[in-house]
Amino acid sequence: MRVYRAGHIPRTELRSPEERRPPSAPRRRRRWVPLALLALFALLVLYALFTLLGTQRVVLLGSDARPEDEASRSDTIMIAAVGTDNGAGMLSVPRDTLVEIPGHGQDKINAAFAYGGPELTVETLESFTGRSIGNYVVIRFEGVEEIVDAMGGITLDVQEPLNVDGVSLQPGLQTLNGEQALAYVRYRGGPTADIGRIERQQRFLQAAFSEVTSPANIPDLPGVIRATWNSIETNMNPVELAIFGVRLSLARGEMTAELYPGTPQYIDGISYWIPDTATGRQTVENTID
Repeated sequence: MRVYRAGHIPRTELRSPEERRPPSAPRRRRRWVPLALLALFALLVLYALFTLLGTQRVVLLGSDARPEDEASRSDTIMIAAVGTDNGAGMLSVPRDTLVEIPGHGQDKINAAFAYGGPELTVETLESFTGRSIGNYVVIRFEGVEEIVDAMGGITLDVQEPLNVDGVSLQPGLQTLNGEQALAYVRYRGGPTADIGRIERQQRFLQAAFSEVTSPANIPDLPGVIRATWNSIETNMNPVELAIFGVRLSLARGEMTAELYPGTPQYIDGISYWIPDTATGRQTVENTID
């Protein structure tokens, strides 16, 4: 029970109920509304820009060559495309695929890299698929290690035990460091040999594009860009490459990845991948059109 001294009545007791109510807190301005509208506008602008750009195709080549190896062959050959009917696609062409190389007759497709570098490889793939490509990116396999370490690792579901270059991996979902990821994309053992390696490389690229654009990995992005740029050779300028990378990352959920169909065959004791061009036409449409 409160006791008041005579002649002392607190001011609050003289106030009406309305006056005694605490002042209402000022309403926070809904700043998120203009920000959301701005973000929506930016997305619409990007969508319009990417739509105007149409379909972009880039040849991705992986090479184990050392700098002194002038006539090396490419170990990985893929065509990545964005702005396709399905959003994005990736077509892998086995390195032993028997094709016509302009100016050099029939040979394995990876021989085009030895004959005329990435430029002749692009020309050969354009003739083989009947599609305009133009651009290429060559990545050193050693660069994979640097890029993955810059990302802080990459999460992959390893399908089978593998042991290569002193690195052993067991099946299961796990986060690989750069050295382990390099072993993963290089491994050619097991019953599926080179075809299995192509499938692993496709899974690796899809996971890499997904993780590098994750909000949690944004702080690592400058280091990833630097490691990537130091590990590649390309005829695209940084802006062109960045736009292609952003488009590919945004469409990663819609990406279709396939292998150019064919059958393995020995000719004169040499292993080839004989392409099934009839089925291959549909595969090309599914992935890079």
